[in-house]
Amino acid sequence: MPDKSVFSWPHFGVSILAGLAAATIFAVVARGGLGGLVFAHLAPLPLTIVAFGFGLVHGATAAILATIILSVWPHPVIGMGYALLVAAPAWLAVYAASGAPRGGRDVLTRNLPGWAALAPAAFLSLAIILWIVVASISFGSLDEALNPIRARAFILLDILVKEQALGDKIDPITLSGSVARAVPAFLAAYGLLIHVANLWLGARIAQISQLLSRPWPDIAREFRLPKAVGGLFLAGLALAFFAGPVGPVGLVLALTLGLLLAFQGLAVTHSFLRGSRSSVLVLSIIYFTLGILGWPIVFFAALGLADLIFNYRNRITDATTPTTQKPD
Repeated sequence: MPDKSVFSWPHFGVSILAGLAAATIFAVVARGGLGGLVFAHLAPLPLTIVAFGFGLVHGATAAILATIILSVWPHPVIGMGYALLVAAPAWLAVYAASGAPRGGRDVLTRNLPGWAALAPAAFLSLAIILWIVVASISFGSLDEALNPIRARAFILLDILVKEQALGDKIDPITLSGSVARAVPAFLAAYGLLIHVANLWLGARIAQISQLLSRPWPDIAREFRLPKAVGGLFLAGLALAFFAGPVGPVGLVLALTLGLLLAFQGLAVTHSFLRGSRSSVLVLSIIYFTLGILGWPIVFFAALGLADLIFNYRNRITDATTPTTQKPD
């Protein structure tokens, strides 16, 4: 049992209850409304708590059970959506955070926070890119597949233009098309944000319950992404300007990997401010600004990309490590 799962009836009972809870949360989400929107942000939480607290096998049991329940009721499409957007990314995130155990040993031994964020990002990106390809083939073009979204966006934008909220120079037809093409990328990036938040929250709950089998990592030091992420991010930015389905595919890569780089940029910021008397105040202002405005995340993505190249935190460590003098 490489993930330290204990196969006992109480633990299986916990995984079954977690599966029921996860299915119930997503069923509420599928019904829509404000309550569903709020619960959507907690959909991965039961799975992460069980996977961290009781083992990966029990987390997988809860995920599979929830998928089966949602496939029977309300609909198989709902079950498939849950498996692709919630269950699989949440379990993969915990699997990476646990060191990706295989064959009695951990495949990952360094930079686990970075790998734990990269795992759901990669899965969500691939799932949504696959949807873009399939939709483009099934409907003849991606624009045809996105027509319902474009129609809703056009109605909202047309109202805002008529009320002078956006000015007279905005073309609702052109802008609604751009909004519709950006929706898949937005779903991937926002889904990643939800998964990373639930990963952290589930691990904290397991730690408080004294069920977390691993020591808590130093996220500010250990959140490091592979250098290939920077190359894929730049490639996604370039592809985003292409026409056809290539543009939305590039946008998916750019937004999801850009968010990962922003996480790394925030980790660098935490490292720089560590030990400073004003760190709490500065970090509070940073996160408040990000929560209100959103767009300053671009600066942290640029900082994360630069950190991939220049390894700023290694320089901080070298500068703060005292040198030992050799005896004369």
